Amino acid sequence: MTAAEPLILVVDDNEMNRDMLSRRLERQGYRALVAEDGAQALELVAAHDFDLVLLDIMMPRLNGYQVLEHIKSDERLRHIPVIMISAVDDLDSVVKCIEMGAEDYLFKPFNPILLKARINASLEKKRLRDREQQLLAGGLLPAPVAERARRGERVTDTFPEATALVARVGGLNNLAPETAADVLNDLFDTFHALAAQYGVYGIESPGGVYVAVSGAPVPQEHHARQISTLAREMRDGAQEKAGITLHIGIHTGPVQGAVLTSSALPRYIVWGEAITGADELCHTAPAGTIQISPEASELLGQS
Repeated sequence: MTAAEPLILVVDDNEMNRDMLSRRLERQGYRALVAEDGAQALELVAAHDFDLVLLDIMMPRLNGYQVLEHIKSDERLRHIPVIMISAVDDLDSVVKCIEMGAEDYLFKPFNPILLKARINASLEKKRLRDREQQLLAGGLLPAPVAERARRGERVTDTFPEATALVARVGGLNNLAPETAADVLNDLFDTFHALAAQYGVYGIESPGGVYVAVSGAPVPQEHHARQISTLAREMRDGAQEKAGITLHIGIHTGPVQGAVLTSSALPRYIVWGEAITGADELCHTAPAGTIQISPEASELLGQS
């Protein structure tokens, strides 16, 4: 939904039904346009940005099935939720519409309270989907992951081999909160810029921890070398910050990843042996040093 009131298209060949339903919608605070058949509905859908379509099935020229099929097969329109409203009280018809992509199905004569509840639920789902697409388009996920998510794919990954870096910023507790926040902002900005430069996926974690992975979410041939180079530049950059220390661990192993949508912002989260091992090394690394596991060292020796 946009900042304006939701715009709903009412499609019904019966004039009385169209008028009654559109007036009810307007009383509930929605904007409504009407179409008297399927062909006119497709013309309106192409010309307006609708938030919902209420679609009758039995109509001349193009019936509701044909209109629904057109909407759901068009990349520009398929995001619009469609509620079928029909006198056809038949389970096969309900199943057919749902399989074709309809959001819901109501029988005539419909209960006004139930109709309002179904409309509100459909509009809320669309609002959440629109918000997610805006976040995806805003670069909050790695570009390859965002593209897969935009296509509606559920993003879950397994990478047999990747190299991870875990860096912990020490000394934050000895700084004033304002100073610590400024230091972390500067450091993480630097780390993100370096990660982007080397084609590495980096993410901030609570407690002044930064995680970087090469080989996920996109496989990389020289993942150990990329992480090693990144780690040295991160260490050198942190040495310029007074009052803090940087502890870095590097490990090579399997990595899993997935897009999580449990919070307001979709996130690509990584986990697995590579990250667990890097985290263990990070916690035992002396200040200003980089601890590298035998698995990562072996790859570095081969490169």
